Amino acid sequence: MWENTHVKKTLVVFGVLASAGAMMAHHGLGNYDTTKAVRVKGTVVEFRPINPHSVIFIRENTADGKVTQWAIEGPDALQIKRRGLAKDTFKPGDVVEVCGYLPLENTRWTVTSHDANETPLSGKLINGETLVFPDGKEQNWGDYGVHKCFAAGYKDQHSKTDIPTR
Repeated sequence: MWENTHVKKTLVVFGVLASAGAMMAHHGLGNYDTTKAVRVKGTVVEFRPINPHSVIFIRENTADGKVTQWAIEGPDALQIKRRGLAKDTFKPGDVVEVCGYLPLENTRWTVTSHDANETPLSGKLINGETLVFPDGKEQNWGDYGVHKCFAAGYKDQHSKTDIPTR
């Protein structure tokens, strides 16, 4: 009897801790500089449709010869699937362009693997709002309602609307 109660208590504690971690992992744009949008165009290194946010690692070659590796934060794996996108939507070598927001602090995002022989991927973090796919199609990539990356007049469920006065 004690073992069964002990197991139940352990499962309850694990469930609470796991859900707290998920809530902590999900965020808004409070840690990002949303006063200005940043545009980056580069070559896909790898796409990881993971939770709580997918990430596209791209390599940008600037006009001055510098190379920057970026980690583009996007929708979670379920949202990726709902949009009809597959794990191979972005292949190494594809060129994409992203518009989004940089963290307030210089942040690098690293994704590791369970395979010890696999090299971790790392890049300067940017929260993607719009993404231009390799075929030139532009799509909302991660919308928290700031909309500095969209064309003037863009409206969606997050847009502020004027409330009529009486």
